[in-house]
Amino acid sequence: MSAAAFIAETPRYSETSSYTDPAYLEASVAIASLEERLRDLVHELRQPLSSIEAIAYYMEMTLPAGQFAARQYMSQLQRLVAEANTILERSVGTACQGRARAAGA
Repeated sequence: MSAAAFIAETPRYSETSSYTDPAYLEASVAIASLEERLRDLVHELRQPLSSIEAIAYYMEMTLPAGQFAARQYMSQLQRLVAEANTILERSVGTACQGRARAAGA
C-alpha cells in the first residue's frame, strides 16, 4: 500500500472516538515512521546531489574558453540536479500535507 493510500484510509480525528483509539494511535505511529524514513531518504539523496552540482560548477568554471559543449553539459547537469532537489522537496511536502489532511488539521 502506498503512503498516500495509507494516509487517505486513515480516519480523521473527528471520525474516531478519541486520540486513544488503538487503531488511530497505530496509524499515527506508522505514518510518523514513514515520514521520518522519507526525510532520511531525501537527506541521503541530497548529499550526493550537492557533490555532483559542486563538481559540475567547478568543471564549468575551469574549462578552457573553447569548450562550449562541455560547458553546456555541466550547466545542464546543474539544472538536472536542481530539478531532482525540487522533486525531493515536493515529495517531503506532499507526505507531510497528506498527514495534516488525514489528521483533520
